[in-house]
Amino acid sequence: MLLFPLRDLPKLSKGKGNKIISIPGAKVQAREEFIKVLAVVPQGSSVTLHAGKRKLTLKPSDLEHYHGERGRRGNKLPRGLQRVDEAEVEFTAVDDEIEQSNIE
Repeated sequence: MLLFPLRDLPKLSKGKGNKIISIPGAKVQAREEFIKVLAVVPQGSSVTLHAGKRKLTLKPSDLEHYHGERGRRGNKLPRGLQRVDEAEVEFTAVDDEIEQSNIE
């Protein structure tokens, strides 16, 4: 899993690719590693990962471990949660207030 600031993602013209995370070519071709879930996570929010019947909620302090540079390799998730099916972003009350003020 890799978290990086959205401002680090360059805007490219006319359908050019964009490297989000570094995965070795052999692992991509063998379908051993690939991007399954992509989400925007506001600062201070929690993320709940679902892998089969298991789930794990990562608080903002837990997410610090997964921060890195765009285009680099992310850190592995704990055993049993490495095949994520779904990720839910849980917004805090502060985020809801900001979102409401942006709508008005």
